[in-house]
Amino acid sequence: MRSSCVILVVLGSLAAACGASSPPAAAPAPAVAPVAPAAAEVAAPVALGAACDGASLLQTPEAFDAAGPWPVGARTVVADGLTLEVWYPARPGSDAGQPRARYDLREVMPPAEAAKIPDEDNAWLDCACHRDLPLDDAHGPYPVVVFLHGAASFRAQSAFLAAHWASRGFVVVAPDVPGAGLAAALGEAQDGTFAAPGLVAEVVARGDGGAADPLAFVRAHLAPRVAVAGHSLGSMLATTIADRDEVAATIAMAGALIRGRGPALLLVGDRDGIAPADRARAGFDDAPAGDELVIVRGAGHLAFSDLCLLGADRGGALAIARAHGVAVPDLVAELSQDGCRADDAPFAQTAPAIRAATAARLEATLRCDPRGEAALAALPQAFDVERLVGGGQAR
Repeated sequence: MRSSCVILVVLGSLAAACGASSPPAAAPAPAVAPVAPAAAEVAAPVALGAACDGASLLQTPEAFDAAGPWPVGARTVVADGLTLEVWYPARPGSDAGQPRARYDLREVMPPAEAAKIPDEDNAWLDCACHRDLPLDDAHGPYPVVVFLHGAASFRAQSAFLAAHWASRGFVVVAPDVPGAGLAAALGEAQDGTFAAPGLVAEVVARGDGGAADPLAFVRAHLAPRVAVAGHSLGSMLATTIADRDEVAATIAMAGALIRGRGPALLLVGDRDGIAPADRARAGFDDAPAGDELVIVRGAGHLAFSDLCLLGADRGGALAIARAHGVAVPDLVAELSQDGCRADDAPFAQTAPAIRAATAARLEATLRCDPRGEAALAALPQAFDVERLVGGGQAR
C-alpha cells in the first residue's frame, strides 16, 4: 500500500473515532563559559547532580521547565538508510559565537514539491541547539531518549523538547520514520512497514563505536538506561520496542499510553480533537501504580511539537506550501491545525508544563533523581494541568 494512503487511513480513523475537533517558553538558560583560573587559584568544584549507574552529571535546575547546564549539540547521522537526528549535552562554553541550528521542512518533502517553496517564504524550525558541538566527555554516561514523531511529520517536529532534554543531560535520538512522514503524506511512495523503531533501538543498544557506528561520537558516553517517547502515531509505534530490557520509562504525547517495564507517562491536551482527553481519562482507569496521565488545559494535538510555530504569521507551514502549489491533502491540512487554532492556548503557555512533566519523569527514572517524582506530584500547583496517577486517582 502506498504510504500516503496508510497515513490518511490512520488520520481518518483517528478523526472518525474521536469526532470533530473540540470547539472549542522560557528561553534556555545561557551556557556558562569556563573561565581559566589564575596560576595561584584553585578551580571551584563543579556541582554534580543525582545520577544512576555511576554516572557523573551536572546539577540540573530545581525548576524542571528550565533549561539545564549544558549547551545542546545537534548532529544528523544515517543508519542503514534511516536518517537520525541526535541531540546531546555539549561541552560547556562550546556554543559561544555559534549560530543556532534550524530545520527545513522542505528536506522531508518530495523534491518536486519542495522546489516550489522559495527560501524567502519558507517556514523554518529554529532550535535551541547548535550543529556539531563537541560532546561534553568530561561527564556522563548520559541516558538515552528515543523519540518517534507523529504522522505526516518528521524527526525534528519536537525540537523544543529534544533540546530541553539534552540540556539536562540526555542524548536524544529521533528518526525520520519511513512511511509515516511528511513525504509519504504528500504522495511519495515509500516502504510502509514502519520498521524504524526496531532499527533505532538496535542502533542505540548494539553499536560498537567503530567507524560504521552512526553514534560513534557519543557511543562511549551512553548510559544503559533508555526511555522511549512518541507523539501521536509515534506513541503507537513506540509500543513495538517498549518491552526491551533497556527501556526504563515511556512517554506518550497526544496518543496512546506506552506500556513497558517501567513507569509510563501520558500527556494529552483537553482541546485535542484527534486524541481526546476524555478517551485518555477513561482508558486510564486500569493503569497500574507508577503510571501517570497529565492533561494540559488549552492544548491541542500539536502542542507537543514545534509545528504550530512554523509560519504561524502566514497560516502555518502547510498553508504556505499550498500557496506555492504544493498538493496537500485536505485531511492532512485540516488536522495540522489542531492545537494551532487562534483559541487554542499559545505555545508559550503550554510548553513549560510539557517540558517540566517530561523532564521530571526522565530524571526521576533515568537519573534516579528523587526531585523528579516530587515535581510530578506538584505539577497541578505549578501549571494549568490535571494529573491522574495509576488507579485513576486525581492529584
